[in-house]
Amino acid sequence: MLMQRHNKLFSSIIRLAAVATAMLMVTILVVTHSEAAFSDTTVNTANSFSTGTVVLTDDDLGNALFSSAAVTPGVPAVSCIVVSYEGSLVPADVRLYGTSSGTLAPYLDTTIEVGTGGSFGDCTGFSSSATIFTDTLDNLPVGWASGAAVFTATTNPETRTLRFTVDVQNVPAAQGEAASADFTFEAQD
Repeated sequence: MLMQRHNKLFSSIIRLAAVATAMLMVTILVVTHSEAAFSDTTVNTANSFSTGTVVLTDDDLGNALFSSAAVTPGVPAVSCIVVSYEGSLVPADVRLYGTSSGTLAPYLDTTIEVGTGGSFGDCTGFSSSATIFTDTLDNLPVGWASGAAVFTATTNPETRTLRFTVDVQNVPAAQGEAASADFTFEAQD
């Protein structure tokens, strides 16, 4: 019986020694094979990022395009405004949309043309290249998605003149009424 215990103890010691030796061998292999004789690295430094700009201006100096107190049928109010894209991101789409209010708006026939020449409030020298809106003032496009395409800026700066022609319809319902409107130009790249 003593001999069997001695053999069991001896077998356990042998097994323990075998496991320890195996672990030592694995450690030696990992360490010696991890230390490569040749190596190299490369570094890409000084990376930087910045954003471009979308800049849209007009020549109104904060003044209203129209201030007509006594419009009459057959005598349209005409005014021009120059819109300039000066952003660094091109191409950029420029659109026009707006809002109107008042009981006269459905009776104001409105035509908006885009072209060159003229300046704020003075359409002298204006030359039309396209009509971008023709409807009553109350039907102005609302928001960017439905906005009238003014131009696509492909350079910086790029400028267009818009001529607005507003004429009151010759109907009794338009008499003594009033309306107002805001015109918004928006650029998106």
